Amino acid sequence: MDTKSNKRPREDPVANKKRLVSKTIIYDVSKPNQWLDDPPLEIWDHVIIPMLGLKDLALARPVCTFFEAYWQDKFSNNVLPLRVGNDVATINDVMGVIEILSSRREYTKINPFVVFLGKGDHQIISSWTDPYDDIHPTTLDITRSNITYVGTGKETTTILGGFHIENQENITFKNMTVTNTSQYGDGIYMSNAKVKLFDVAFKGCTKCALYISSNTSETIVVATRCEFANSRHGAVVRGSLTSATFKNCVFKDNENDGIFVSGATVHFHGEATAIHSNGDDGIYVTGTGKVIFHLTSDHNTLYNNGRDRFTTSGGTITNVED
Repeated sequence: MDTKSNKRPREDPVANKKRLVSKTIIYDVSKPNQWLDDPPLEIWDHVIIPMLGLKDLALARPVCTFFEAYWQDKFSNNVLPLRVGNDVATINDVMGVIEILSSRREYTKINPFVVFLGKGDHQIISSWTDPYDDIHPTTLDITRSNITYVGTGKETTTILGGFHIENQENITFKNMTVTNTSQYGDGIYMSNAKVKLFDVAFKGCTKCALYISSNTSETIVVATRCEFANSRHGAVVRGSLTSATFKNCVFKDNENDGIFVSGATVHFHGEATAIHSNGDDGIYVTGTGKVIFHLTSDHNTLYNNGRDRFTTSGGTITNVED
């Protein structure tokens, strides 16, 4: 067979086109290790390289320019997620890597830095000190914007600790459980930030499953199919510049309030929305805070709380049908 006539251009070339040239390799039965010694480029492209993580490919770069070309291609196109347990030992090492790589390329809302968290428990051992000099142990301080944390599911990936997010935007959490049982333990403590939550269960936090402090700039949280439970407060949402949207979320079995709102605007959407079995109030709204249920007035949203709803000092709770 004339191998020259079978050459074809690559549809998805890597960075160094001159070195990585596609060619046809004829199987030779007399070469017992042929596919180990001379694998086709397509095997590297579609089988071997995708099995290498960020750390693996980075360490392979000095071996030869062949790997350097792949590194440049994958890194520039942001297709090398950081895998906790593989690329870094623990979740505490994540921010150090992000700080380094963020100085070499720009991550954006559309193209964020992605962190994969595997099955099992992920213990946070770092701490954060608040403006009152109180130390919050087992709290990871997120110091860069445009990061997405992805677990394997609420039942399979658990974060033992919480997160502090301030002056950052486009931070996303998906498919995990967060529990922070240490002193001052919040699931997420945020201010002047923009956060999205998908399929996250916040359970057993010493203070608040979600805490949004008073702020000086726009603060937004959007939570979808999330649970805020078994903590002192399910959620505390403060600040006239704060907007929180909860879609099909559940607030239950908290010691005090399901959700406390002061000055902020909070929207509830979705038939699966439920606020129940909280020790004090299902919803407590004060300081011109606004809670808007985008549900019919007969939807069974609040029940079995110490008191289902309470408003004071200009706080309001209304239903609208979109």
